[in-house]
Amino acid sequence: MEAVQATCDNCGKELVPGAAYCERCGARTRRARRLVRLAIRVELVFFLGVVAMIAAFVWIYWGQN
Repeated sequence: MEAVQATCDNCGKELVPGAAYCERCGARTRRARRLVRLAIRVELVFFLGVVAMIAAFVWIYWGQN
């Protein structure tokens, strides 16, 4: 398990435990950056699933004609 980030990587100010942003400079914490990357991956997987489903429906439709 990773330790809680105590200071901002950008400006060095002490962070509030569990903070997503630095109060001084507004930079994201490491945890917040990880969560954003995870959210982007989830959205990408969902989008690709929708595209695959549409492609499958089109393929089935054209196969019936």
